[in-house]
Amino acid sequence: MNVVIYLRVSSEQQAEKQLSIPAQREALQKFAEERGWRIVDEFVDEARSAKTADRPDFQRMIADAQKTDRTFQAVLVHKFDRFSRSREDHVVYKALLKKLGVFVFSATEPTEPETPHGVLLEGMLEVISEWYNVNLKFETLKGMRENAEQGFHCGGRAPFGYRLHRNGSKVNYILGPDIEVSIVKQIFQLAAAGNGGKKIARILNEQDESGVKVWRPSTVLSIIDNYAYCGHRIWNKKCEVTKTKNPKEDWIIKKNGHPAIIDEKLWIAAQSAVKSRKIMK
Repeated sequence: MNVVIYLRVSSEQQAEKQLSIPAQREALQKFAEERGWRIVDEFVDEARSAKTADRPDFQRMIADAQKTDRTFQAVLVHKFDRFSRSREDHVVYKALLKKLGVFVFSATEPTEPETPHGVLLEGMLEVISEWYNVNLKFETLKGMRENAEQGFHCGGRAPFGYRLHRNGSKVNYILGPDIEVSIVKQIFQLAAAGNGGKKIARILNEQDESGVKVWRPSTVLSIIDNYAYCGHRIWNKKCEVTKTKNPKEDWIIKKNGHPAIIDEKLWIAAQSAVKSRKIMK
């Protein structure tokens, strides 16, 4: 039987030897050789998520399976979770492949997809895989929430004027170069005085002291809107799934979590001035 092999590893799993692309390839080659199967092609998605839309080689494999001159009768993976961690994706794509006469086999989780028991076992493995994925996200978010409640960094770049500082397993903000700190103060003072984003950006570009090649109004306004400059940390402003803004009561706010560049009085004054300009427009 002619087969293709599909290999996938996420960026978080690249350091794990047993899940590395070479390790998966070696296991699949051995499995196919023992059964007298011939590997005619391989598809590799390296440092990719389990989402099928984000995996170009997975999509290419599905497209090749639909060609009239297809040369393979099965897809071989190291584990079913390499194919996908989504139960829905398993159902959709395996049903599509099955209609085309292509079956999916796992080298480490052998099943018989054409028998009732095989279908049941495969379905159970898929459900367990999806549970693991959902549970991992839940535990990760729980850990990030605990981290945020303590005032520590939960990922992403430090705002302009700050730098990331690691202390053991925890990361926090420390003040950046004096010139950046000075510019942040200047931005808030100018905003509180009634200047808009365009004018502030023009002033900064004329100074040309920050190391930022071009200041844009949107950049200036994002700094003015960032509560971090008061020394406060906010986490969970946006939903991780929809990327929409969460209600304020769901935010995790840790006051005095790192050194402040401005006081809260100046921050509020700058916010009020910006809102007033919007109303006037």
